Amino acid sequence: MVAVVAAVLPFAGTVTAFGIPLTTAVGGLTIAGMAVNVAGSLLLSTASNALLGPKIPDAARPENIQINSKSATAPRIGHVGLRKVGGNVVFHRAKEGVSYRVVVHGHGEVTGIVQRYLNNEPVALDAEGQVTDEQYQLGHPRVRIFDRLGLVPEAHYAQVSEIWPAWTNAHRLDGLWSSLIICESVPPEHHRAMYPNNEPGLNVLAETARFHDPRNDEVTFTENAALIIAGYVALGDGFNRPDAFEDGNISEQADWADVMMPLASGGTEPQFRLSGSYLLNEKPQDVLGRMLAACGGRLRLTPGGKLRLQLGVWKEPEFTLGFGDLLEVQEVNNGPDLLDRYNELPARFTSHDLGHVEVDAERWTDAARQTEDGGALVGPEKSLLMCPSHRQCRAVMKLATERDNPRQEVTLLCKPKALPAIYEDVIALDIPQMALVGEYEVASHQLSFEQGLLRAVGLTLRLVNSEAFTLSLAEQGAVQNLPEPDTSDGVPLPQNVVAAPAGVQTAANTFVAGIAVAWEAAPSDALAPVLKVTRAGETNWQDVPVSAGTTSASISGLIDGQAYDLSLAFATPGGVVGDAVSVAGIVAAAVTDAPAPPNGLTVSDAGGSTALVEMTAAISPGLWKTEVLRDGALVGVIYAGQGADIGFVDACGPGTFTWTARSVNVSNTVSATLAGPVSATIL
Repeated sequence: MVAVVAAVLPFAGTVTAFGIPLTTAVGGLTIAGMAVNVAGSLLLSTASNALLGPKIPDAARPENIQINSKSATAPRIGHVGLRKVGGNVVFHRAKEGVSYRVVVHGHGEVTGIVQRYLNNEPVALDAEGQVTDEQYQLGHPRVRIFDRLGLVPEAHYAQVSEIWPAWTNAHRLDGLWSSLIICESVPPEHHRAMYPNNEPGLNVLAETARFHDPRNDEVTFTENAALIIAGYVALGDGFNRPDAFEDGNISEQADWADVMMPLASGGTEPQFRLSGSYLLNEKPQDVLGRMLAACGGRLRLTPGGKLRLQLGVWKEPEFTLGFGDLLEVQEVNNGPDLLDRYNELPARFTSHDLGHVEVDAERWTDAARQTEDGGALVGPEKSLLMCPSHRQCRAVMKLATERDNPRQEVTLLCKPKALPAIYEDVIALDIPQMALVGEYEVASHQLSFEQGLLRAVGLTLRLVNSEAFTLSLAEQGAVQNLPEPDTSDGVPLPQNVVAAPAGVQTAANTFVAGIAVAWEAAPSDALAPVLKVTRAGETNWQDVPVSAGTTSASISGLIDGQAYDLSLAFATPGGVVGDAVSVAGIVAAAVTDAPAPPNGLTVSDAGGSTALVEMTAAISPGLWKTEVLRDGALVGVIYAGQGADIGFVDACGPGTFTWTARSVNVSNTVSATLAGPVSATIL
């Protein structure tokens, strides 16, 4: 650090700011100059301190805000911007196989619902509140969802009162955004398919709080950072200071927040938005600190005692200090030393594009500073959880790196005419005599009085580069991609399901009508077949007992000549039944015969030590498959229809072999004779 001390300089004159006289002709502070709003000073200082390290309670973090919990003492949670939330279950009862849950999502009225999710999967509702997605259908919709937006007074859930009269219209949940989810039970074999996690978790994506826009005097939903900050300061649950800002200041900053910024990935987005949650038992300055951090914002006092907001956009200085304004240059240094500065900054934000979850931004790296510092110096992670986009997060990271690591810090003692500088975010120094020329942020100030009169203004200033307030397309970095969630492929469909008439002999020369069904083995021995039968065109399905691991079944006791529909599916050990394969219009018969063998078996050398085995499938009712044997061993199975031409390539290797073939019907009856034998030498 290099310290420079200059001589004390004389001063005189009257100082005004914005037309308000702040000093007397002899340099004393006037009553107007002393009228600094105490409450505003407290808000400004606490918010500025919070900005250095905004506190984020666990209950307000995205990963916790989206779960369904049960707590008798849960704090109320407010939301701003577009939010995906779960909530606290405040009512949960079941009767006659139907579950009722009332979930409170947040405090205060919200604007409207955008999307509902069950087990984090989006679902659609009809006009009656019934979930229309196929998963939740069994004869009729089994899940219903109703919403209350948090009005005062609010309407109670009559659906609950119809079952439990003690839940009267006095149970309105005034001012609380909530949902009622009603889930009907289903038969055990369908439970896991519909409710894999038992009662489904409910999440809701909504446009939340509305705020006043002084530009058009309307109160609407917005994510505009300036409007939300001013609205929170005015809110009774915030600072309860509706007149803290001047409308002109908020209008100007709201215009800056709405500027559409190009995205490296294509398209545009507003420059500064806010989206987040806060607890009503938090300190308001902590919440305000998170809001300011997410948009690089600063608060200053005006001479009239109001607050002035400045978002993280560059504004040319309106006040300049020259050599004639100085009393003393107390210190000049090169900013934080090597142990305190950083040139690489990690951060986390809540991404609208990645499911409204908390994710890492690409680290901001200042290559020029790394070269100067001799390597990477990693700063403390910035928690920018009210920042909804990667571009905005990167812009704030770049600005924070510049502000936290100034290349020069100056402490000056100035004449009273420098007093307007304490109301500015950035001022200009034009003191070439001391090599102090450029734009500087006002970090802090002190006022010195003598006999009740202002004698000097102390300023701590930090050099700032206007380039830090802009972000090029190349600097936006790569947006993080979350891995695809683990999803089940579902229960597989049965393959090669065939059915045919198959009579069953019950005594000598006595047969009963039946149907034989056959299918390929399930890909896992954990899957069990579920076979059902009904008369053709009817829905009165009857279960057919089938042992696990089998690939065929005979259904007996049917009406000879009656057509039947069959349904075959696989079920998991947990009872989840997959989609079924249907076979329609199979006529039950009392007598069946063994199939004929295939026709025209020939074998030829196919090259590469393989043989081409060709034939025509038998024309036999109930044919299921054709099997190829080499030297008596089964080497191929072909599922082909009656009379179909078959070509099978047998990787037999070189040598002389003998091939035969046989037919198998749906009753697993093998043809009485074989096709062949045919011998061939394969090179």
